[in-house]
Amino acid sequence: MNTQVDINVYPNKLDLSLFEPCKGNAGETLHQWLVSNVPDYVESDTPLFSAFINNREVKPNEFKATTFNPGDDVKLIVEAKGAEAIAYAIIAVIAVGVAIYATNQIPDNYNSTTPDGSSIYDVNTQGNKPKLMGVIPENAGHHKVFPDYLTMPRKEYINNEQWLYLMLCVGKGSYEILEENILIANTPINRYLGDIDCQVFGPGEDVSGHEAHRNVYTSSEVGSTSGSSGIELKGRVTSTGGDNSSYVYSFDGEALIVHLVEYEPELGRNTRFKTVPPFTVGEVLSISGTLNGQNDGYYELLDKDANGSAVNKVDGQYQDDPAWTGFVSENESGATVEVEDGGGDGQFNGPYFACPAGERTDRIWLDFLLPQGLGELDDDGNFLSRTVEVWIDYRDENADSWTSIIHIFTNSTNDQLGETVPINLATHMRPEVRVKRYTAATDDTRIYDDIYWTGLKAELTSATSYPGATTIAVKIRGTNALAGSAENKFNVIPTRILPVYENGVWSDPRPTTDIAPFFAHVIQSAGHSQDKIGLDELEALHTIWHNRGDEFNAVFDTGSTLFAVLKRVLAPGFAKPVLDYGKILPVRDQPRTIHKHMYQPDNYIGLLERDIKLIDDDEHDGIEVEYFSPVTWKSETVLCLLPGDLGINPDKIRAFGITNRNKAYQYGMRERRTRRYRRTTFNFTTEMDALNSSYLDYCALADDIPGYEQSGVVEYIIGNSVYVNVELKWQSGQSHVLALRKPDGTLSGPYTASIGSVSNEVVINEALDFEPVFDGSIEPPLFMFGITSRWCNNVLISDIKPSSTDRVKVTAERYDERVYLDDDSLAPT
Repeated sequence: MNTQVDINVYPNKLDLSLFEPCKGNAGETLHQWLVSNVPDYVESDTPLFSAFINNREVKPNEFKATTFNPGDDVKLIVEAKGAEAIAYAIIAVIAVGVAIYATNQIPDNYNSTTPDGSSIYDVNTQGNKPKLMGVIPENAGHHKVFPDYLTMPRKEYINNEQWLYLMLCVGKGSYEILEENILIANTPINRYLGDIDCQVFGPGEDVSGHEAHRNVYTSSEVGSTSGSSGIELKGRVTSTGGDNSSYVYSFDGEALIVHLVEYEPELGRNTRFKTVPPFTVGEVLSISGTLNGQNDGYYELLDKDANGSAVNKVDGQYQDDPAWTGFVSENESGATVEVEDGGGDGQFNGPYFACPAGERTDRIWLDFLLPQGLGELDDDGNFLSRTVEVWIDYRDENADSWTSIIHIFTNSTNDQLGETVPINLATHMRPEVRVKRYTAATDDTRIYDDIYWTGLKAELTSATSYPGATTIAVKIRGTNALAGSAENKFNVIPTRILPVYENGVWSDPRPTTDIAPFFAHVIQSAGHSQDKIGLDELEALHTIWHNRGDEFNAVFDTGSTLFAVLKRVLAPGFAKPVLDYGKILPVRDQPRTIHKHMYQPDNYIGLLERDIKLIDDDEHDGIEVEYFSPVTWKSETVLCLLPGDLGINPDKIRAFGITNRNKAYQYGMRERRTRRYRRTTFNFTTEMDALNSSYLDYCALADDIPGYEQSGVVEYIIGNSVYVNVELKWQSGQSHVLALRKPDGTLSGPYTASIGSVSNEVVINEALDFEPVFDGSIEPPLFMFGITSRWCNNVLISDIKPSSTDRVKVTAERYDERVYLDDDSLAPT
């Protein structure tokens, strides 16, 4: 006899496909099992888990009195009733619970999600999920996404086939979504011919033509979200025993002893063990088929006991038979026991509310499952038709009377059957529903009529369009090929559709992975007009980025600030956003040859400060770049090393928006070279002069180290002869240059210089490109003079901070062309 009981522990009540199987023993109480198997278990009025036996919830005060019986279905489900870590620790004997808790502590790779929701960047949240109060994803370029639920998924039986309905949000804006880029897990949906009906809706389009648009609430009391479990509808047993029964009877004294026949696979044969009668106390039982009819007759059932139930013999009018002194002893008889004048309907299951508090509906659905089919085998093995009736009651909340419906199931098959019963309500209400089996139950092994109530659903207010967002409506047939993957692993790889600014005009919206269109879109989506965008600068960089193949492919699924997003968008193009006189400009860090401004001691207030960062022994010796692979849509890495780097201690960075290995390598090498070759920083202060410069302007900066350039003021100019206020020092055998500062602060030159007739005269090789002023109305031109190889410090302006009405602090970094040498390199294999 099998005395073990299956106990399944579920660490996540929203995913009942994941559980840890355990075993208990018949006769053991739930409290005893918990004490023996769960470390640190303590009694509590509000334990951090819920217990169910045969789908009936067992309250904490019943744990000590609830005994396991053979065949019981026991579920322990972790609930969010306290600190999550404590919940997992309490219930987890249970390796799966511990593993899931540890897994959920992995930090998000790219974004920190405020509400729970799907994120392509976090393997723990990849999947279709609701995102209540969360950010609607904003997708850029071409990138995989797991669309979020707009309505909760629902299942429905149609012609004995189960269909799943999903209404999903791809993201804000418009997208090109090719059929081969709509997938379930890793398989395109076009491989499931006839099993999937999918329709893509653009922003604001009417979605009501697809059945998946309905916002349907699924009651958790009847079945799980996916409808994978339900309530068995048990009719009243009116007849047991006989040739095809799983029950046999023994008669001893005034006791009726019931044996349940069960096949024991370990022994390869049937075994029998005592159980309580499947009848109700007080019923009159008709017993027939005993040995030679010696115990045939009518008996009233007085109690129920597995070791023997007391009965009293009565006559045909159900009156006591005083002549009866007890049964003739008879062991394991094949007698038939039937209930006299007993109806077959069982007890009501429920009532359960079909929708949450505060909601109303005028349409509900009930799902029923017949797992063994419906029918009856005759003596020749033919399958005969059989009918089962189910009684459905519903009423409005707080109403007194019920509206009743009898639903009839008739068939002759041992194939699994499922049916969804729709009910249109007369008015909008918050209905409560109860169901019972109206047809008598039987233990005849030739009859297949078990029925389960697996779902209770109600339609709430349903949206008919989603302005500003692209959506997908899906209808999926439940098959073995799709089992367990369709509901949580539906994903798409869309391409964003945006207008592109080219040749001075905006194009029609088109699929694009370029950086510039999304940069402009982000600014406009924040509420700014086009005149706030530096379109000329953007168009110039768009040409560079497009020709280089620089793209931005990413998903924004968390809240952020405008500038933080723009920094991410421009980073793959080696650029940053800059606010310049009310416009947002993209500025790219790229090779420079033409100086924009010049600064020398006549501009400075105070001294020039220089900071040189020396190489540290503990410094990172390489860069490891994490990027998203367009093949696996998972994070992958590429190591970026300079000659001499061992890569033993690389710094780890993430290339958000990059989905190309070569581009990730170029991104990492730019960072590695910047850290190696940009180690000198200059700080100086000017009056208002520095306000002429902008971020990353390429400027000439005078040095105060002897032997470098000379600087000063130009006194006057005659033709190509420039006369300055200092005596110039010429270096034999070297070529020299002279640079002048224009009235607007920009640099004129440098010009090739030759020695003049006097010590303060310089003869330049060409005419000036501006008209100098020496009348005192403005400051005279300033100059810088030196040999060609070191006449100035080439710098990039990195920071400009006005500190008062006449003070500007400037930070600049030494320019080094070696920073850019790997901008077009291919990643090593």
